[in-house]
Amino acid sequence: MRQAFAIAFLLFGIAFGGAEAADKLILVTPVNSIDTLVSEVILRKAYKRLGIDVQINKYPAERALKMADRGHVDGEVQRIAGINRVYRNLLPVETEINYIEATVFSKTKDFKVDGWQSLKPYRIGYIIGIKFAETNTVGMKRQAVGNYERLALMLDGGRVDIIVSPRNNGWYQFKKLKVTGIRELKPAVQRFGLFHYLHKKNAELVPKISAVLKAMTASGELAAIRQRVIEVLLQQAERDEPVCDKDYKCFD
Repeated sequence: MRQAFAIAFLLFGIAFGGAEAADKLILVTPVNSIDTLVSEVILRKAYKRLGIDVQINKYPAERALKMADRGHVDGEVQRIAGINRVYRNLLPVETEINYIEATVFSKTKDFKVDGWQSLKPYRIGYIIGIKFAETNTVGMKRQAVGNYERLALMLDGGRVDIIVSPRNNGWYQFKKLKVTGIRELKPAVQRFGLFHYLHKKNAELVPKISAVLKAMTASGELAAIRQRVIEVLLQQAERDEPVCDKDYKCFD
């Protein structure tokens, strides 16, 4: 009887244990977001050092965030600091793994960017679920779309005067779609550090993955990965090659 109970307990633990028991994490991230690929490569390498494989699924930005918060998956690849104040089931890993520069692009306007309020006179495009753009343009003339390709085409088609996008995402889409005549207005409106988030069911992993990421930062490995991934992505965009986000081998 005791032996049967022990076997049942072991099987229950395997089936319903945390990410470490299964040696696999399922993370989500927004679709068509090039900046997240930097963090995808970083996290795959970092978790591998803990003996954990990472599967990354891509959804519209808002949907991905809600899935992570509800525990349908194990966490989010990257988000800006403080997202857990609204999505309270997400635990931040307090090591910056990436950053984005919130950048203004235009085809018809040319002005010096001086904070978010300097965008107010213009029709603004942004991505649904990209929180820095949503929260900082409240009360302005704005229009939201579901992904970066549609955002680039909206600007090219003259439906908005400017768009606000992470810098690398913007240039990647313009190159890939052969959109020309785009200006990057300077300076960047704001810089945001990006952090990995885990659902609270994986709380035991937070200090472990944080330690790995801190070591990668201190050694310079994290910065080197970022530079390599961005270089490869922009080259692929110019050649109209697909992103290798299935096996990630092109970033090795």
